[in-house]
Amino acid sequence: MKIPFFRSVFTKMIFALSVSFLIIISISFLYIYGSVRDSMKEKTDSEKIQNFNQLEHNIDILSGEVELITRRLISETALTDLVFGVDGGNDREVVLKADLFREMEKVFTEYTYVESICFYNSDNLSLIADKEQNILINDKDSRGRFYEEQIAGKGNGAGNGVKWYGGYINSDFNIKALKDENRKEVYYVSACRPVYWGAHTAWLVININLDYFTDIYNSLEKENIQLSTTYIIDENGKVVSHLDKSEVGKRRENQYIRNKNDGPFTFEEGDQQILCYPLHLNGWTMVNETPLSVILKDIKDIQIVFRIAVIAVAVFSVFFTIFWVRYITSPLTDTVEAMKCMENGMLGITLPQRTKSRDEIGLLVTQFNQMSQKIMQLVEENTKMEENKREMEIKMLKSQMNPHFLYNTLNTIKWMAIMKGEDSIVDCTTALGDLLQPLYRDNRTFWSLENEKNYIVSYGKIMNYRYGEKVSLRMDFGEVLYDAKIPKFVLQPIVENAFLYGVSEKEENTIITITAWQEAEDLFLRISDNGEGLEEEKLTELRDSLHETQETNHIGISNVHQRIQLLYGPSYGLEIDSIKELGFSVTMRLPFELT
Repeated sequence: MKIPFFRSVFTKMIFALSVSFLIIISISFLYIYGSVRDSMKEKTDSEKIQNFNQLEHNIDILSGEVELITRRLISETALTDLVFGVDGGNDREVVLKADLFREMEKVFTEYTYVESICFYNSDNLSLIADKEQNILINDKDSRGRFYEEQIAGKGNGAGNGVKWYGGYINSDFNIKALKDENRKEVYYVSACRPVYWGAHTAWLVININLDYFTDIYNSLEKENIQLSTTYIIDENGKVVSHLDKSEVGKRRENQYIRNKNDGPFTFEEGDQQILCYPLHLNGWTMVNETPLSVILKDIKDIQIVFRIAVIAVAVFSVFFTIFWVRYITSPLTDTVEAMKCMENGMLGITLPQRTKSRDEIGLLVTQFNQMSQKIMQLVEENTKMEENKREMEIKMLKSQMNPHFLYNTLNTIKWMAIMKGEDSIVDCTTALGDLLQPLYRDNRTFWSLENEKNYIVSYGKIMNYRYGEKVSLRMDFGEVLYDAKIPKFVLQPIVENAFLYGVSEKEENTIITITAWQEAEDLFLRISDNGEGLEEEKLTELRDSLHETQETNHIGISNVHQRIQLLYGPSYGLEIDSIKELGFSVTMRLPFELT
């Protein structure tokens, strides 16, 4: 059967290698691209932070100038007298207000970025001045939105120093007075400072032109606003300064808000990289939003180069893979064809060794040739073995006559001894016949405990003719156990061991005792003698021999133990005990079963 092309090893190897090449190249590209990308973002952040350090310094300078302006105005007698009102009559009050307005005009002249100055006292007096007009208001309800939100609403009389606010325009400081003249909206950044005189409090507000304030930190972005945007938010996340006036007053999420202890923080949101830089000024945060495309514009050339490289390497890898896989798989193809021939009965086929390579393919061809020759040899040997087997079966049929002949011969000797009156020879040959009879007449692997007992009795008679009255064999079997099933001839090797090694050289007689009992689901058989026993060292060696294949003088015991475990498992077998000069015993454990 011909293997389809798409199922062949050749196709699978080409596909696997090609895909592997592409995966490795793609992962390498992604790793390098990611490293370069992260490096460029880190470099951009570092450059921005250095730039922001200088911009923050510029803002701090402005903050210091505004602080000096507030101190200058507070130091004027006119302002301090107006904190709690004037006791010298209306003329005195008019003079003080005029003096304060003149001082405000000087500030406008010296500091062009100051758009307006507002003064509020607790007696409902409001003095508002800008570069075009001076406004005097004695109505608390006409003080404007800024006063209502930041002074009246929050009680901004506590503490000293300047506090900054953003998001307000000129109309927020006197709605009626300014709107009536349809003046152009001017956005402010406002600095508010409380003024104290005894129990009285007044507030001085310096309004700075938002465009001027924004230019301090945003002059570069103003020319190229579509690429990067920098703005400032207050401690609540509200935008207080932005090139795009429509953004002023909008709020940002909490992650934008930073304090000076936190340090700068960078994160990505959408396609923007956001840098949040905390300022000394009033807990505000300078925020820079830069499109990732701007940061990574220089990496586009690298992307193009890598894409071309990936395509080139992919094409090269496919052609190289096809050539190399064809070179590797050609011996495999030959091997498959040869195996098909062997399947059809063409044995002994060998493949040509195209190369002297000792790699896996070369080894495969070599091993196939050896296998083919070996199969041919095994087939020939199997044919010869079948012939030899038939010959041995014929010989075995003939050899079965030998045990019959031996048994019949023993019977002849037995009858001759009877005729001669030799009773001992009669008993001995009878016992030997009883031993030989199960060997060729009974092919069972198991028999009853009673059969084993009778077999041991016959064996004991023969051994008694050798040792005389010096050895006696005793059996303590309850008749209820006679039908217990045990392996055939399992006791004879252990009894033989007792006769060979248990007979004492002393004058006293040796007694070999065999006992049997049942415990739960197990049958126990114990063969013991009162012979010389074993020393502790030899006893340990004998116990170890039960689990090993080492040579010992008690090989019969080891064979019986291994035979029991093969039949019943490791939970069954023999246990050996012995005390020097007191005797030797073997306890056999078998599962209790009936025949």
